[in-house]
Amino acid sequence: MNKKEDIDKLINEALGSVDNVNRAEPKPYLLTRIHARMNRSTESVWEKAGWFIARPAVAFTGLCMLILINLTVVVFNNRSEASVASAEQAAQTQSDEFSYTVATIYDIENNQP
Repeated sequence: MNKKEDIDKLINEALGSVDNVNRAEPKPYLLTRIHARMNRSTESVWEKAGWFIARPAVAFTGLCMLILINLTVVVFNNRSEASVASAEQAAQTQSDEFSYTVATIYDIENNQP
């Protein structure tokens, strides 16, 4: 029964939280500003640009160009990484002959008394 009492208490708190709620009021002259905006016949540059970009043909063309640019970058990155990998492999084989000498120089045993 303790859970039922807790639930009833939560319900009463939720219902009581709306007791002092007032009606929402708009900012002064909101309706006047809305009417003025609706009656304005000229459009700004940004509105014209927005209408142009929102056209389906322009939006679809822009999206296709964006995908094409991304694919081009990915293809060229893969080609350059392949050439870099082969250059690294050649450099690694040349440096392997020196790795043994460097390891023996710094391979000092810890002989403390």
